[in-house]
Amino acid sequence: MANIEHRQIEANGITFHVAVSGPATAPPILCIHGFPEGWMSWRHIMELLPESRIYAPDLRGYPGTTYAKNGYDVFTLTDDIRALIEVLGIESCLLVTHDWGGALGWLFSHRYAQLIRKLVVVNCTHPKTLVRAAFTFEDWQPFRIPWVPFFQIPWFPEWFIATSLGRKLLKWSFTVRQGQKGTMDIALVDEIVDRFQRAADMHGPIEYYRAFVRTLFSTQQHKRLYSLYKTPISIPVTMVWGMKDGALPSAVAIKSFNDAGCEGDWRPLPGVGHFVDLEAWTKLAEEIKRVL
Repeated sequence: MANIEHRQIEANGITFHVAVSGPATAPPILCIHGFPEGWMSWRHIMELLPESRIYAPDLRGYPGTTYAKNGYDVFTLTDDIRALIEVLGIESCLLVTHDWGGALGWLFSHRYAQLIRKLVVVNCTHPKTLVRAAFTFEDWQPFRIPWVPFFQIPWFPEWFIATSLGRKLLKWSFTVRQGQKGTMDIALVDEIVDRFQRAADMHGPIEYYRAFVRTLFSTQQHKRLYSLYKTPISIPVTMVWGMKDGALPSAVAIKSFNDAGCEGDWRPLPGVGHFVDLEAWTKLAEEIKRVL
């Protein structure tokens, strides 16, 4: 078992829970989780990479971190990452991201590439690539992510997920997306799902989706977002991809490098689903070691 320290860190006006492992002088890795996970989704990686200094925060609005009233837009969320790097004193880290964390990783690298050494994105299409695919119906993309319009409904989605039936469906949303039956860490999935006992526990995570849609349809925010893409990502980027991800098809995702304005390293994982960190953590750890 990894020796994990749990800290409360003040950054960007709120308090973050951050799990920390590994020697203080070791190469730093900052891990940003996806929806609806949390720091514990990186626990296996912490155990497999004891020689690295790993930081795994619970993001804004997730259990363990402040349930902020606002700040769920991608500009504030990437500022959260910048503030955590500064407060924690992390220098030239490897940024490892998954799912929603991957979207933030892409945008962070457009904004603050000078603060990190390399970017690893696990199963998250570049936001510009994904939005274009959704609006043009490329590879049936809108039908692959039906929860996005559902999450635009006020208050009901978080209330429902906090019910007993809602949490069962939330667990199913993990297990149905595994690449091969029986590969997912069900105990860890249960731990993640059990954190959402109240509507307030899920409100922040769902607000990520609402805020992003508002950004797309706000003239000023849309212009600000797309102006970020004009600055090419200047650091090495690796995409680790569970090839049995039905929601985010690889044929669309591989176009992300073009929209990021950079060349990248595409690392497919055959037979693996969306939640690589929960079902193929050994393979993911090997990919992280490769780019350290």
